[in-house]
Amino acid sequence: RIWQQNLNTSMVAQASLLNNASISDWDIITIQEPHINFLRNTSANHKWRVLY
Repeated sequence: RIWQQNLNTSMVAQASLLNNASISDWDIITIQEPHINFLRNTSANHKWRVLY
């Protein structure tokens, strides 16, 4: 199963998605417009692999 979501560069929306327990039910998660920090990177947790 694939989850696709546009976060509209919201740090709150991205943190909510990262900390959502049910997110592990999905095989692939695609994020449009993730929050970008001052280093021009996005946030992830140790269970995620980020591809740009």
